[in-house]
Amino acid sequence: MSSRLLCLGLFLLSSVPLQAQDDHLDRFFGAKEAWDRGHFVVALESLESLLLDEPSVELQDRIALLTGELYVVTELTTDGRAVRWSPDGRLGAYETGSGMDRVTHVWDLTGDRPRELTSIDGFEAVFSPTGGMIAYLTLERTPAFTETRARLEEESAGADRATRMRIRREMAALEAQHTIVAVRDLGSGGERTLRTAGLAVSSILYGPDRAVYAVGRDLDGGQGSGVFRIGEDGSSLPLATGSAVTDPFFVPGGEFLVYGTGRGAFSVLHTGTGGVHDYQGFAPTVSEDGQTLAFLAASETGSVLNTISLGPAFESASMDLPYLVSTSSSRLCASCPARSGLALSPDGTFAVVQARPREDWELFRVAVGDSDEPGALTQITREIQHDLYPVLLSDGKLLAMKGEGRHRRSHLYDLESGEVIWLFRNNTVRTVAPEYEWAPSLDGSRLLIVAERDGNTVSPERGVYLMDLTRKVPKEELLVRVRSNLASEKDLRAKAEAMYGSIAEEVHEVVERISTTRLFEYQEALFQFGSKNVSQPGNRAAIDYIAAKLREFGYDPEFEWFEARGVETANVIARIPGTQSPDVVYAVSAHFDSNARSPGADDNTSATVGLLEMARVLKDHPMPATIEIALFTGEESGLLGSREYVRRAVESGKKLVGALNNDMVGFAEDHRLDNTIRYSNAGIRDLQHGAAILFSEMISHDAEYYKSTDAAAYYDAYGDIVGGIGSYPILASPHYHQSHDVLETINHKLVTEVAKMSTASVMMLASSPSRVAGLEASQTPEGQGVRVSWTPAVETDVTEYLVAIGPEGDPLRDVSRTDKTTLWITGGLPEFVSVKAVNDRGIEGWDWARIKLR
Repeated sequence: MSSRLLCLGLFLLSSVPLQAQDDHLDRFFGAKEAWDRGHFVVALESLESLLLDEPSVELQDRIALLTGELYVVTELTTDGRAVRWSPDGRLGAYETGSGMDRVTHVWDLTGDRPRELTSIDGFEAVFSPTGGMIAYLTLERTPAFTETRARLEEESAGADRATRMRIRREMAALEAQHTIVAVRDLGSGGERTLRTAGLAVSSILYGPDRAVYAVGRDLDGGQGSGVFRIGEDGSSLPLATGSAVTDPFFVPGGEFLVYGTGRGAFSVLHTGTGGVHDYQGFAPTVSEDGQTLAFLAASETGSVLNTISLGPAFESASMDLPYLVSTSSSRLCASCPARSGLALSPDGTFAVVQARPREDWELFRVAVGDSDEPGALTQITREIQHDLYPVLLSDGKLLAMKGEGRHRRSHLYDLESGEVIWLFRNNTVRTVAPEYEWAPSLDGSRLLIVAERDGNTVSPERGVYLMDLTRKVPKEELLVRVRSNLASEKDLRAKAEAMYGSIAEEVHEVVERISTTRLFEYQEALFQFGSKNVSQPGNRAAIDYIAAKLREFGYDPEFEWFEARGVETANVIARIPGTQSPDVVYAVSAHFDSNARSPGADDNTSATVGLLEMARVLKDHPMPATIEIALFTGEESGLLGSREYVRRAVESGKKLVGALNNDMVGFAEDHRLDNTIRYSNAGIRDLQHGAAILFSEMISHDAEYYKSTDAAAYYDAYGDIVGGIGSYPILASPHYHQSHDVLETINHKLVTEVAKMSTASVMMLASSPSRVAGLEASQTPEGQGVRVSWTPAVETDVTEYLVAIGPEGDPLRDVSRTDKTTLWITGGLPEFVSVKAVNDRGIEGWDWARIKLR
């Protein structure tokens, strides 16, 4: 089931007369069809009308899910991670900061108005069973510790790699020696310290006896790694020891302790007798009633689900599974034990496993224990993207994640009705909100989520959000959401029409020449070369093919040869000189190489062929500025080709003022033509949205994202000049870097629409003034005003500049025009001054230069 086909089962619409129900449903599906085509203004106008016409509660839910979130979400902070709950569900916590200098923030999450109770200079915090106490780790910052740490940090600066590694080890040992356990009473604020002499503590947990237990190792090497009960005097009594004890947790009731003993092995300790049972397997999981333990193991024929009755006899059973199961683990939250693809129902009668029947991971329900049909297997998900990390909630619903590693999406499954709800969004039409952590409260009624709700994947800050699964977004707030998005979409379209107005006819003429037939021909030819990694023969074959095609189109391609991983390889460049400002350059790029084990039909032949077709249709249609179409090698080996291109550009003094980089553009999850604008520059982002709206059928979303892609090479050398297209994070291909990234998985219509949108975008960029440089402000000698100046535009056809002043919330409030490059401001000083160039065709620059004056 697609994550966009949310809750489309029939509802009982009993609260509205039958005729009105039918009318409302027809109007809703009309709006949804418009939404799925990317006609958001039409869709939102219809949804607004529906909401004003008193729809049923069920239909209102559908509108909420189509436009964003169904349940009430509260932002706790814009910067936090490592979320956790108290066992009673009253309190929550998250961390800020990094390394050993993290701070834990404790919140009261009862009622409708969460509030921060306290902050603690410590990390790895755990709540006591009653929630009244919190234990945590912190550094004992003695003068000797502070002095030694400062010395090591100073020594590390500018040191070679070997020295830095040695210092890192010394720093870790120093911090381990000075890490102590502290306990705070959340009611009185009283605090005590448990100095665990000789024990390097890595994490802590509360036991059923309300004592604090530490996971760590003996600094003297006597007791090795283990779980230790910490006494009030700081003494450590070993409960479980071994060479690699990890991820311990007590079974409800406290009779057993489960802990890892190495990859693919774990043990169960009887806390009363000290008896230990050792098992080969992974993902040990215990039912909420504490009666059943389940784990996964490999077998000669596939995989096995094992269950153990945690009674005196330790009765066990095993069930063969027909599919490969996941052996990787991930933490959904800081206080969760390491999890993989296994969950157990509260009463232990069934499990949910993550298994792979084909290319992607799916979730299956398996009957276990005393159920009527032990071993019976029922497939829960049938989504083309990965379905991962199941968590069974106490109300019988299933929390699970969709997507690949760089962007998961939380979903809630009703195992009885089959209803699926995409839980967390950012409630705008365009911006994607990647998620990273999820922690359900013990009763399953609320969820703590760590996500980038603003779509900014570049900054280290990630927000923490509380979702209340018992409270739906009221109609009034939903109407505000719809109206806000409608206004934004109208504004985006109006800006697009104004921006492209003078060249729209020209752009239409060019992009209509883009051919799906030709695009498939290029893809099919490149696909024959197999992997195009620099280590494979297909890399050189791809270079030769790309160059031959460019010559066929009339270019004299440029080669940038260099050595990569001991092999000669090259970027291939097609240059379209500008007619007005030929020394001003815009780059459009895609890497043509692939992962070593993958033929790379999507990653990245899909974007490569789009640029070949762009080169064909633009060959005899030069623009005012120069366009360089760059096909990069070596991206999969460390951004080698893009780094080489940028190195040469900087070395030669090339005036590279803007860049688009496309990567993985051909995968579609369903009938929609979605893709993501991945940008560093908001002006280029909006220019690309405009191109999608006016010249293609592609539905454009956006995320501030350029790290670990060829776009990073541009950003590192030239700054904030980057845009481009890529499937992540709006899409999540299961074929990424896999041998099954093959031609038949490609949506050729989508590849065509991306090529149209990208061609329109670079035509607009190369027709517009670039962002003004050198904007600065200085006080007048008399101190009576401020002189604002900027460097003249690099384009030769610029005739004037727009100058805007205003406050932070409205920086473009007052706009004036000037043909000068100097501005004097007297009297009241504005907070911001922004400048944009305008050329002799009346085309404004694609981005404002901005400076803050106060």
